[in-house]
This record gives sequence, C-alpha cells and structure tokens, in this order.
Amino acid sequence: MLKNLSSLSIIIPVRNRALLIAECLSSLLNSANRLDPDVDVEILVADDASTDDTPAVVAGIAQKSPTPIKLLTSPQRHGPGHARNLAIKNAKGELIIFVDSDEVVVEDFFRAHLAMHREKGPLVYGLGRIISVPSLEAAKNHPEPTIWDYSGSTMDTGNASVRKEHLEAVGGFDAGFEGMGWHDLDLGYRLLQYGLEKVFIDTAITYHIQPPLRSPEQLAARVQKERERGKTAVYFLERHPGLKTRLSTQDTKFHHFLNWISRSGGLINQENVLKWAEWARRHRLKALEEMWLSGVINKAYLEVKLETQRARAAARKKGLEKADK
Repeated sequence: MLKNLSSLSIIIPVRNRALLIAECLSSLLNSANRLDPDVDVEILVADDASTDDTPAVVAGIAQKSPTPIKLLTSPQRHGPGHARNLAIKNAKGELIIFVDSDEVVVEDFFRAHLAMHREKGPLVYGLGRIISVPSLEAAKNHPEPTIWDYSGSTMDTGNASVRKEHLEAVGGFDAGFEGMGWHDLDLGYRLLQYGLEKVFIDTAITYHIQPPLRSPEQLAARVQKERERGKTAVYFLERHPGLKTRLSTQDTKFHHFLNWISRSGGLINQENVLKWAEWARRHRLKALEEMWLSGVINKAYLEVKLETQRARAAARKKGLEKADK
C-alpha cells in the first residue's frame, strides 16, 4: 500500500556552491527532523565537477549529520541532468525529492511532499512552490510569491517529487541534454505521457536565493547560463516538436519582438544594463529593473538558440546533399 511509503531520497546537483550548499543542507536536515521516526531519509549530493570547496563543505557536514549524506562526484562537467541521473542510480528511497543547491526549504517541506503522495495514490508526481529571494535573510522572513515566481512548467526540479520506479520506467533524465536547461521539462513531458498526473503542493515551499545582479561578473555568469539554455532548447524542440514546445522555448518571431521591447527597443544591452538597473532601483522602479535585466539575459538565450538552429539546419542540408551524390 502506498500509505506505507516510508523512504525518501533527496537529490541535489551542485557545482561551485561552497557559499550556499551548507545553508541548503541545514534546511533539509531541519525538515528531515520533523518527519516521523519510521521514515528513512537520505540526502545525495551529486557534485558536477566543482572547482571550489563545495565537495569539502559537503563532506564536512556529512561527517556530523545524523541523516545520511552521500557525496557523489563527477570528474568532468556534464550538467545537472547527468548529475541527477547519477544520484538516482545510487538512491535507496522509494520517493525521490529534487531540490537545487541554491535553495532552502521550509520546515514541513518533506512532510508536504510525502503527504501528497500518500493521499493521491501511486500515479502522481509533485511540484512545490519556488519563491525567489535576494538573500538567506530574506528567505527567513517567508515572503509571499510574486508574479515573477509563477511557473506553469511540466516539471521544475528545484522542487519536485517522483517515485523512483517511475523515474526508472521513463529512463530518468535524457542524457542528450548537456549543460543547463530543459532536461526537467523533458522529464515532465515523459512522466505525463507515461500516465502520471502532476499535482501542485502549495505548502512544499523552497526559497531560491538569487542575489541581485550588481557586478559585470555576476551578469556574465547569468548570460553564460542562458547561452547554454539556448543550445539545449534546440535539442528539446527536436525531442518534442509542436506549438506548446515552441511557445515554452520562445521559438517565434513574436518572442524576439517582445525581447526587443523589453530592452527598450534595443537601447539596453549587456554593456549598459547594470547602470540602467541601478537607476531604476534608485527610483524604486523594480518592474523596470527586472524587465531590463531579464531582457538582456534572455537576448543571449535567443541569439544562441537561433545560431544553433541555423547550424543544425545547415548540417542537415549538407548531409542530404552528400546523400544525393
């Protein structure tokens, strides 16, 4: 009987999060302490070739933790999907809960996920609420979500739960996704096709710590992530062709037009957006700040996606021409 579901494996992919992973683990351990004693919990941290002290921080916490913490390491970076697959293979729990390394969870986080699965039956997977905050201190105030926190995605592995048997049945995360982005939505599509129902768990809350972009280095790092997402978006489109996928990946001229508008007709760019964002903050125009920053970051995504699509189309055309000769 599903009501006897009593073992959880918490999976966290991580890369270069030495400053945040301790807080993430602390909140998870606190939530684990609120579970009934008959529920077995383990935490698996899959390190995706970190170059900072992340593995040492995790290992130090694991030595003192009453809840088992397993550190799994990859010598080369392949992206969070590959890291999660490694953890799934090593997981012992009946229920897998996914969390990101730059998040902290509420005290009843595990209880909320477990209760939903026990109540709804076996053919479901759960998505919790993710609220973006600028700092750990802000997360402790338990802010309400804003319009920027809304997501209607099929899967967001920053806060999700799936039975291990179902993950194995659909083959886990698609290994074709290298780098950041879209592997979670792809998994959500396949879970739905498998016959599972997506259930939103309103009380399973994570706070996603996203410090405000202030420096060129921070901006460059975000832009690089979007460039990776642009490449993987093309693979996602090829795996799931159709209007729904085109809309979610912004694969229309209208999305390019909206991006142009969000950058004030192209006047805002990567070189000047931080100055304009600071001007907006001084004038308490948060919506403008968010629009300009997201517009510049999104532009990098759209450009790389289009470049990748053109390159693949040219390669296919070349292959057909060779075949005809």
